[in-house]
Amino acid sequence: MRFLDEIVIHCTATRPSWMEERTVHDVMDTVRSWHVDDRGWSDVGYHAIIHRDGSVAFGRPLERTGAHVRGRNKSSIGVSLVGGFGGSSDDLFSDNFTDEQEDSLRELIGEWQNEYPTIDKVSGHNEYANKACPCFNVSAWF
Repeated sequence: MRFLDEIVIHCTATRPSWMEERTVHDVMDTVRSWHVDDRGWSDVGYHAIIHRDGSVAFGRPLERTGAHVRGRNKSSIGVSLVGGFGGSSDDLFSDNFTDEQEDSLRELIGEWQNEYPTIDKVSGHNEYANKACPCFNVSAWF
């Protein structure tokens, strides 16, 4: 297993209604297509995606380095929340995401930190790139 010390949170930058009638696995398949077919990557860049209803799909295995934030992939886990379209980096979590997503995200973070005690940082993509993603201030939220 690779060394892990950080969880980086992202968003899909999609409207709240995007794929709302589809399963989280359908969402993962679509995002995987964006990354593999459109960008030529070997797999989806995220290790997990959380749908609006709080359901979770796992993508790239944790054993493999993600492709989600330049310069931070080697020792991090990438998780993406469905939504965030039009959001900004200083929004509140609740401005763009659901209570169910928050519950699932907090649960995942706890599980990963228990399994990998070297994880001592939870951050947002916007801390490493000039982007709004994940459309809230992770440090203030966490």
